[in-house]
Amino acid sequence: MALVFWIFIIPLIASGVLFCFPRRTLAVLMSLIPLMMLVWLATDAVGSSISYNWMPSIGVHFSLRMDSISLLFVYLVAVIIPITLLIVEIAPLILALTLVLQALLFGFFTARDLALFTFFWEAMLIPLFLMMNISGGEKRKKAAMKFLIYMIAGSCLMIAAVLGLYFAVGTFSLDSLSTQSGNIFYAKWILAIFLLAFAVKTPLFPFHGWLPDAYYEASTAGTILLAALLSKAGIYGVYRIGIEIFPTILREWSPMLLAIAIAGVFYGALTAWSQKDFKRLIAYSSLSHVNFILVGLFVWNEAAHSGAILQAINHGITITALFLVVGWLAERLHFTEIGPVSGLAHFLPYLCWLTIFFVMASVALPGTNNFVGELLIFFGVFKENPWLAAFLSLMIILSAMYMLRWVQDVYFEEPSFFQQSWVDISAKEFVIALPLVILILWIGLYPAPILKLIEMRG
Repeated sequence: MALVFWIFIIPLIASGVLFCFPRRTLAVLMSLIPLMMLVWLATDAVGSSISYNWMPSIGVHFSLRMDSISLLFVYLVAVIIPITLLIVEIAPLILALTLVLQALLFGFFTARDLALFTFFWEAMLIPLFLMMNISGGEKRKKAAMKFLIYMIAGSCLMIAAVLGLYFAVGTFSLDSLSTQSGNIFYAKWILAIFLLAFAVKTPLFPFHGWLPDAYYEASTAGTILLAALLSKAGIYGVYRIGIEIFPTILREWSPMLLAIAIAGVFYGALTAWSQKDFKRLIAYSSLSHVNFILVGLFVWNEAAHSGAILQAINHGITITALFLVVGWLAERLHFTEIGPVSGLAHFLPYLCWLTIFFVMASVALPGTNNFVGELLIFFGVFKENPWLAAFLSLMIILSAMYMLRWVQDVYFEEPSFFQQSWVDISAKEFVIALPLVILILWIGLYPAPILKLIEMRG
């Protein structure tokens, strides 16, 4: 049986076991199996596929295939889910739901049938919605409902678009649609519907209304799942549907979409600058950075597209790291407001320096992962419009300003009076963060293997 089948089915089986025996150690070990298989069978990953007649009467196939791009996103899921399970609150259903989400994300990133793609796209909302209701802040249920309403509103016409493509072309196969859909009379309407769904889930400005409350009220693990993985589903959708199936139309709309994404970059950065709460600051920083990734996809340039795909993976790693240290800081302070305490480097030196390292990665310090991705996007933008690249570079300055001001205010002002809860991170917590440190440095110093995979997409 193909590798792609096993990495999909193992988390599903594991979730069933965890419904009956909710043990963290068991959940982490089972979630690591797909990652170990991907590493052990790396040479067999690209091209691994299965295809079965799922609903023969309407031509729906359970078709999964791993190409070089989907492999990168599958690796991201395989890394982030175990880290999330190590910090998630053990509550009824949480561990099992996380494994269900892992399987659905694996399915989504490898689906080669549009109906199956849509099924996974909608199904992944269920475990996330339930997890937000179970664990998080006092207003988590309101935030979860707002999140669900936005997601459904953004995707409500998507099924109609899928059916429109099917009746026009006669197939759900993404391979066939990429060669036949360009001549459909109402292709622009179909692409617009897909882009709306992707814009809400990523989110692209101004469809981000669900993000601040969802990121703030969700638990640390829930926020990581939303920011590091759910947002990548939208970015992947833009690439897989927009660029592969409707390239001519997307290129025609490029100036308009580029303007919206750039507005989102600066809106997120300026709003992050104005925050007095460090969890909301990171949430708006994430909004700015995912819109920057979309800038790379909307610029019709190979370097920019490569940079956007790389930066999507980088963002998943870096935002996980940032919300991880933010969550640990909040556990010790019992609040997330900026201002009441300062000088915490005196009491929490290891957490301080770990935070600084992740902040440096976020602002794209040379030698870290984000530097490579952002450089490629800027190179692509510069080739199309040097003045636009110069204007967009202000984002780097803004990002450094609000991130370093937060670190300065919390860690390096006059020390506050010591509190008993201010205990530095343990060896266990450092070990949880260590894979993220390694990935940030590895991609920053030696990005060639990932860039080679990205170049294989053609």
